[in-house]
Amino acid sequence: MTSNNTLRFGVLGIGRMGMRHALNVVNEPRAELVAVADPRKEVLEASRGILGENVKRFTYEEDILNDPTIQAILVASDTTQHPFLAMKAIKAGKHLLLEKPIAVNVDDALPVVLEAKKRPDLKVLVGMSRRFDESYREAFNRVKGGELGDVFHYYGVTNDQYNAEIADFFVGYSKASGSILVDCGIHDVDLMRWYMGPNEKVKKVHAAGYNARMHRLVESRDADNAVATIVFESGKLANLYLSRTAIHGHECWAQVTGENGMIKVNMDNAMNRVTLADNQGYRTLTTQDYYDRFRGAFSNEMREFTSAVLDNTPLPLDIDDAYIASKICVGLQMAFRSGEQIYFDADQSPLPPKGIAASSL
Repeated sequence: MTSNNTLRFGVLGIGRMGMRHALNVVNEPRAELVAVADPRKEVLEASRGILGENVKRFTYEEDILNDPTIQAILVASDTTQHPFLAMKAIKAGKHLLLEKPIAVNVDDALPVVLEAKKRPDLKVLVGMSRRFDESYREAFNRVKGGELGDVFHYYGVTNDQYNAEIADFFVGYSKASGSILVDCGIHDVDLMRWYMGPNEKVKKVHAAGYNARMHRLVESRDADNAVATIVFESGKLANLYLSRTAIHGHECWAQVTGENGMIKVNMDNAMNRVTLADNQGYRTLTTQDYYDRFRGAFSNEMREFTSAVLDNTPLPLDIDDAYIASKICVGLQMAFRSGEQIYFDADQSPLPPKGIAASSL
């Protein structure tokens, strides 16, 4: 049961994104951060100066999951742990806000989807953060309102700023994140489905990648730059460009094209409206990282999840949306690693090329 006043949270994983989520809980008026868990004791100790002394700290997630006073769980752990912690949270009867993706492969994601559907009394939200951004939402509302007519093409770009000091982190992170096409591409794949409409089914995909700076990514069969083409059964199209080597800062934008025109979202990645004039000429400062750009979206996500639980209102997206997006991203990864075009079945699951085992992709 929940109080209509405050939703009590436990956060599993307080690394880079987990700490940001934990602070969003702290800053949400209708939420309360009760406890955090992370197997790294040094991370827990470092959190004291940020989250305060009143937050309980544990090295085992069971201490949070077994606490009857905690009503909601936020999972922001290592990506490989997402499905297993999500399953534990749902089985413990907790509402769940899960960092994307559900899992790095289809086999691990499906049990989470099925378990969530067994518990309609629980709110389970996979955090597709761009859906909570005001600009992307306005574009969706215009598309839904029919301004573009029949939408037939989506073009999405996501460029993460390159930082040589954390390049080694991304090499290690890649081994657990499912590659750039899964970890980074899922945002654009989700937006693609959002704007195109849920009735559009993917027929086939192709993907390719290149290591421009983080050459050690080849160890995990990943790339720091990738392109993808998605063809729908209707013949409609989508193209994606993903990068972790942008020198100028973080940049992401989307272009949605229909019979009556197009909508472009977030084409200007300027940090503010200030223009500098100096020995480098006229220039503007740019957004430095993904969270810097979407800070407000993550706050909206926390507020809307909290309200959905406390007021028993519908979530803004269904777990099936996140699941299908994950399956499409896995298909893109399979296409990149095999060099082959990947086709999809009627359930939107990717089919490995003949003679190649899915487990090898």
